[in-house]
Parts: sequence; C-alpha cells; structure tokens
Amino acid sequence: MRTESFAFLSSLVAAPSPSGYEQPAQRVFRAYIEPFAAVTSDVLGNVYGCIEGKGAGRPRVMLVGHSDEIGLQIRYIDDNGFLCFGAIGGVDAHLTPGQRVTVQSGTGAVAGVIGRKPIHLMEAKDRDSVTKLENQYIDIGAADRKEAEKLVRIGDPVTF
Repeated sequence: MRTESFAFLSSLVAAPSPSGYEQPAQRVFRAYIEPFAAVTSDVLGNVYGCIEGKGAGRPRVMLVGHSDEIGLQIRYIDDNGFLCFGAIGGVDAHLTPGQRVTVQSGTGAVAGVIGRKPIHLMEAKDRDSVTKLENQYIDIGAADRKEAEKLVRIGDPVTF
C-alpha cells in the first residue's frame, strides 16, 4: 500500500464518527479528495467527489461508502458519576465490558472504560449470561454526578 493511501486510511478510521455524528470522517474524506475532485455536499450530509474522465466514451464509475461507525450515546449520569448509555448501531453486549471508549464531548475527548457489576456481587444465575447493555456503564473516573457533568453531557456520542 502506498504511504499516502495508508496515511489517508489511518486518518479516516481514527476519525470518531458514530451514526448521526459522521462529520469528522467526512472532513477527512473531503480534505483528501478536494485536490483532484469537484466536491459537493447535500442537506443530508452526504459528500460527493466527481472526477471527470477524459476522451470519448469515457466510463462513469461511482464508489460509494458510508462514513459512520457503531458507537454509544450517553443517556444518564448516575449519582456515582457513572455514565449509562445506549447503542448507536449493532453493538454486541458480549464484547463491551472492559472496552476502552472515548466520549466525544463538547469539552473534548474524555477517556473511559465500560464496566458492569463485579462477578463476586452477581447472583449465581447471572454469572454465565451476557450482561445487557442497559446494565453496563462507562467509568470516566468522576467522583460523582457533578464532576461527571463538568466533562460530559447526556446525548454525547461515544466511540470505541
């Protein structure tokens, strides 16, 4: 792979863009294609790049892709400063406990980790089953709700 292509793809996948918040990935794409394409956008946020072919009978080719990723969204902050969340897209609850995440807040990126009730506090019947997303939380290291609310807000998107 060319170094330039690798750098572009690295920037693209590093852009936090869960569904409904695709602008960071779209900005990376736009910046990459603007030097050699006519770029437009529509009211839905779609970005189009057109490169005219040369010569008679030139083919028309369209490359299409989506710019979003699965993610989470903050729904509630509890008294202990833990963030309750919901899924944006098809999030697999088997894989989320222990995952490092980033809350994309108005104050900047806030690091966190997804937690659940510790196994020694679970009832025996719950130890071998998947902890539903609504019973998981994000720990950002806040001491309480007030401290967490200084960093994040309900509705903020979260990326993996």
